[in-house]
Amino acid sequence: MRIATNGILVNQFNQILLIQRNDTRTFATPGGGLEAGELPPENIAREIQEETGIIALPVRLVSLNFWALPPQGFLSFTFRCMQRGGTLQTSPESPRVGFFPTNPLPKPMLPVSRQRIERGLKHVGGPVEWWTVEHTAVMRLGRFFLFNVLYRWFDWKRKVQGRPMYQAPPTWEIIVHVVMQNKEGAVLRQKTADGWQLPGGRVPTMTAPWETAVSLTHQQTGLTPHLTDLSGVYITESGSRMTLVFTAVSDHHPPLASSQWQAFNAPAAPSEAQHHYVTDALTTDTLTTFALLPY
Repeated sequence: MRIATNGILVNQFNQILLIQRNDTRTFATPGGGLEAGELPPENIAREIQEETGIIALPVRLVSLNFWALPPQGFLSFTFRCMQRGGTLQTSPESPRVGFFPTNPLPKPMLPVSRQRIERGLKHVGGPVEWWTVEHTAVMRLGRFFLFNVLYRWFDWKRKVQGRPMYQAPPTWEIIVHVVMQNKEGAVLRQKTADGWQLPGGRVPTMTAPWETAVSLTHQQTGLTPHLTDLSGVYITESGSRMTLVFTAVSDHHPPLASSQWQAFNAPAAPSEAQHHYVTDALTTDTLTTFALLPY
């Protein structure tokens, strides 16, 4: 799956920081593809500075959106940010940058960008939102033009100018886990060949992570989780594997015999990584944890 970040930064005049992209010539929030070993908050701070000259601080994650773009799918993290310094400047990727009114937003703008901005501006705190982008026929046609015509033309232009060719961001492996508690505070785990584990697993391509989290938890434990928040995002220090940990409440039916409610710090819980997931989910504040892990 391809992963990117976007940043919503509003100044004291209630104007939003936007770029006009050099490929589609549409207005959008600054952002870009996530590199291997890079945490999303680090990525969006870097992208904002590279594309606009503004030094930004990511304050909180407000949303995830999934777009079923062939062949792997596309996942985007949107952060609310604040300005720490810097001055506006353009870049090869953003020939026009500036602060613009939020109502109305400038045109032209892709529907997915407009929806991301409108949702992000309405988010005033609390749980992270997640949603799937509607994949219309117009969007499919636009994608075909973008990748098969426009990007090839840009590659040819780079070659003529002696500039480096465009390097696509890495394809990420996405893992999901669910931390689900009962009314006594115990955590649901399933018995596997590697010991007691949180329900979850690998996300198939072209599938939203939250949908996989629900379906795998139901298959493995017999319970249907009601996801409440994204508690943690974990990246391996080497490679491009990301683990998303969701919190959830159960539907109160008895779990399968292969699953058990256990104390959140039960010694039966096997790996150090799983211990991190549960501890961060149950003992930190409502902000999403981002961390690099060696495993």
